[in-house]
Amino acid sequence: MKQKNRVYCNSHQEARTGTYRARKSCKPHGSDVESETFFLASYKSPLGTYILVSALSGIVCIAPAEEAEKLLKRWEQYGVRLKRDGEYNGILKRELEAYFAGWLHQFTVPLDLRGTMFQRQIWEVLCSIPYAETCSYRDVAQAIGNPKASRAVGQAIGSNPVAIIVPCHRVIGSDGRLTGYGGGLHRKQALLDLEGATLPKVGV
Repeated sequence: MKQKNRVYCNSHQEARTGTYRARKSCKPHGSDVESETFFLASYKSPLGTYILVSALSGIVCIAPAEEAEKLLKRWEQYGVRLKRDGEYNGILKRELEAYFAGWLHQFTVPLDLRGTMFQRQIWEVLCSIPYAETCSYRDVAQAIGNPKASRAVGQAIGSNPVAIIVPCHRVIGSDGRLTGYGGGLHRKQALLDLEGATLPKVGV
């Protein structure tokens, strides 16, 4: 297994809720491990309804309602208990209100990001992109010291589970064009417009 594809979890349960399976040579804990609980809330934004998901240590997921349904079903299949509200979701709602009002430029709510080591590395780079600024996939690849990994970087960005806070909307094509976005290009454009980001001019 390639190092970038390995995922190191603190427990068997964390691996299950991240929808990862152990290799056949591994001996994960039995089925008596207590199921993890995720807390759910909905937030009506100017761009539509988002589903907010948190665990005891922070925000796990922010996704448009139309995309969150399949995630919720998958978590339930892995034995995750789903409850309403949650402390971090309440904090997140207040910060999202401030963000969409144009007052908040930096989120402070804790995150509980779950993915491979490579994905987490990419998501950390995304979190370093300043408000109202953009960069290219190539820039992100260079930031991790692997300028030829643009395609893998794009896949990791596409797997980002926490929209808006982990600002994958600030990553654009090297030619200045908007590229794929899980919530739809209309949302990507709207978020950049909200932040007042200036996109590079694209030649005709």
